[in-house]
Amino acid sequence: MSAIVLSLTKYSDTGSIVHLYTAEHGRVQYAVYGNKYKGILRPLSIIEFTSTKRNNAPSQMGTLSSVSLLYTPQRLTIEVPRQCIAMFIAEILNNTLRHPMSDKPLYEWLCHVIRLLDQEEDIYNLHLQFLMDYATFLGIGIDDTEHPKWFNAPANRQERQQRLRELCSYYEEHIEDFRIPKSLEVLIEVFD
Repeated sequence: MSAIVLSLTKYSDTGSIVHLYTAEHGRVQYAVYGNKYKGILRPLSIIEFTSTKRNNAPSQMGTLSSVSLLYTPQRLTIEVPRQCIAMFIAEILNNTLRHPMSDKPLYEWLCHVIRLLDQEEDIYNLHLQFLMDYATFLGIGIDDTEHPKWFNAPANRQERQQRLRELCSYYEEHIEDFRIPKSLEVLIEVFD
């Protein structure tokens, strides 16, 4: 099965929990032991995996038994602005994709966004466009009559920063338990 890595949380010296988003099952989580897949399980990597469940009990968390990398944005390792956008997008996804529900169009769109993050030359508004488009997938689409200025590309860094804060506030108002990403301030500082 293929999946997008949302986050990896260490819980012991040898164990971690990886949070994934799949087309078939939505958000899922698995235990990972050792450091065998550490380089592969980076946020926004697209992987292929197999898993096992102990005692086949539905309440038991499965364990990743094999992982192979399908795609990881190469430019993230060398370009700080891309790293910051990726960190921000991964945090937004980790914060909003909460349920194990199938949504193949969303999965395919997210794979497209990940590739854009790696391939586009002009990325300075990518995170803003992501928030605008993603709102529609979340069912909180932004009304162009209520926020007409959001539908034009920001002309300078002050407008970009203001729009980013406004969009995060919009998400906070419309999504229960939404937390403003910690990476927001880092993103703003990098693009300052």
